[in-house]
Amino acid sequence: MEQTTSDIPIKSKKRFRILIVICAISAVVLKLSFIFFFIGMFPAMVAYVIDHDKNKYIFSTVAALNFAGVFPHMMDIYIQGGTFNAIKEKLIDAMVWFEMYSAAAMGWAIVWVSPIIAAMALEGVYKGRILHMENIQKKVEEDWGPEVTRRGN
Repeated sequence: MEQTTSDIPIKSKKRFRILIVICAISAVVLKLSFIFFFIGMFPAMVAYVIDHDKNKYIFSTVAALNFAGVFPHMMDIYIQGGTFNAIKEKLIDAMVWFEMYSAAAMGWAIVWVSPIIAAMALEGVYKGRILHMENIQKKVEEDWGPEVTRRGN
């Protein structure tokens, strides 16, 4: 089924509404900690907007690693009672920013490096198959003679 241009705004509006609902629920549950969570998960939100794939693989990868960088600090804030001072302490600490955003950067690195690694692995597999077929061809030629490898005359 082909997607028309008139379908895209409806889907993006639906996604935007879902995002708003998730943000509202998170704001109620996390209270002030939502500010920290929103700032920390910004790279994942950017990945969501950029990823136009139906399955959102880029978003999933970046968000998972970004969340891994944000979660420990969210737990610290939660343990301290989720006060504004606890959030402020985390937001002024450069190491916290580095940990959150470098985790997201690792997600982007996986997204960009994975196709290269997969291509190299497949190239090795295909070269191995070619060598195997050439060996079989040599054995057949030895058993049946060089006539079996000649192309139609």
